[in-house]
Amino acid sequence: MLAPALAACGAAVPMISGRGLGHTGGTLDKFDSIPGYQTQPDNLLFKKVVKEIGCAVIGQTGNLAPADKRFYAIRDVTGTVESIDLITASILSKKTGSRSAGTGAGREVGHGRFHGNT
Repeated sequence: MLAPALAACGAAVPMISGRGLGHTGGTLDKFDSIPGYQTQPDNLLFKKVVKEIGCAVIGQTGNLAPADKRFYAIRDVTGTVESIDLITASILSKKTGSRSAGTGAGREVGHGRFHGNT
């Protein structure tokens, strides 16, 4: 909800999101159910959408945050989905991989989250 609101105010909000791990459904998994939505566009299309619309949400690609793709895979197969250290590494790999000027992070709330009150 924050990305479109910021985009409406003139901010450019490129976002790199993740897939579901463990029992949760990730943002990209939900977006993949939208006909025509590309969760792994090339860099040119990603930049074009952010420039024209103001925000875009994509997943990791081989060219953009490839380390995050590995962090997700490791967390999924080793049963360390809830590891704060690996979650932090995943977030930071996306931020540094995209050379973000600013950094923000989403916070899951409600019954679907896997962390307690943090």
